[in-house]
Amino acid sequence: MKQILPFVPAFSVLLLAGITGNSQNLVANGSFEDANLCTEFHKYCAPEAWIATSHEANYYYGDMSIAYDGYRYVGLTAGSVNRKGVRNFIRTQLLCGLRKGSQYNVDFYVSATNKVLDSIGVYFSAEDFLYEQRSYRDIQPVWWYIKSGGALSQPLNKWQKVHFVYTATGNEAYLTIGLFKRTDFTGSLKPDFQDEYLFLLDKVSLTPVNSNERICTEAEQEKWRIYKADDRHERLDKMISNHLKNPPVPKPALALTRIPYVQHIDTLIIPDIYFVSASFELSKKSFELLDSFAHKMTGVMDSVVVKGHTDSIGNLQYNQELSQNRAVSVKQYLMTKVPSLGVNFIARGYAFSQPIASNKTSSGRKKNRRVEIFVYRRE
Repeated sequence: MKQILPFVPAFSVLLLAGITGNSQNLVANGSFEDANLCTEFHKYCAPEAWIATSHEANYYYGDMSIAYDGYRYVGLTAGSVNRKGVRNFIRTQLLCGLRKGSQYNVDFYVSATNKVLDSIGVYFSAEDFLYEQRSYRDIQPVWWYIKSGGALSQPLNKWQKVHFVYTATGNEAYLTIGLFKRTDFTGSLKPDFQDEYLFLLDKVSLTPVNSNERICTEAEQEKWRIYKADDRHERLDKMISNHLKNPPVPKPALALTRIPYVQHIDTLIIPDIYFVSASFELSKKSFELLDSFAHKMTGVMDSVVVKGHTDSIGNLQYNQELSQNRAVSVKQYLMTKVPSLGVNFIARGYAFSQPIASNKTSSGRKKNRRVEIFVYRRE
């Protein structure tokens, strides 16, 4: 396997790329591409937003041929040839607090550079793991990645995707990843770096399962505050010591993720007469009505739901197809009149399952033959 070398960037200017990956990612710099200027070494030697528990500069690497995503990745200690109980964990503060009971996707990629690694622990905590005074042996991760038999048979440097769904307690502020295994490797293998066995980590993300749940509005401000924490390595040890001797005033709780309020702002009902008889083709007289509606709604809508309905004459399959096709015709016409960037259009057919009048009279059936357009905006 190609030798892993500590990351020494050749750039003289640091370009901050913002929150990498998914825009709803609740961890900053999940692909480790943004480099931190370590003040005591006067060089870029650690990933922004993440801090490893080791005071040594031996966990941040750069090699495009090895990294899963981009150029940079992290190598964490899974054991030592000469020292028992050696571990290295990496932690980050979340950009937003998690909603109690809500579910979140946890994803990352891992590559074992040796046969030492057989599991990885993921740990959420309310307090900073850097100041944790318990041994890692006394901490129970919220989830274990167990290297499967299939993964064991693959090349050691093959990246494996790790995914699980986490249900929040509402007390999460930090995410920590590392080998929480209580026992040490007892075999004899060549170490990866100095006397340590490593495993590689890349492209970490934490995203809401609920597609309507959004990152908090304070996330960008919180990210820059996290990025300003430049103490690493030997200076990190001093910072931790000072913190434990003189605990600072507790920080305010993180702002929670948000679920935008969906407001129904308008409805248009298109009677049967605006379609060609017994057809889903729009009649010419419908164009002016739809044009006026689209003009009024342009710029204020986030989603449009078009629902087609029929009377009870005929069988269910015929009416289901007719109602669906009419809804689709209206949706497609509106999409040509409204700038669709960021607007979600949905068409549904309900046949005669949702009447608004009696199907026993001709006047009632006439009212039931309709297409309804519902317009929504997220606040």
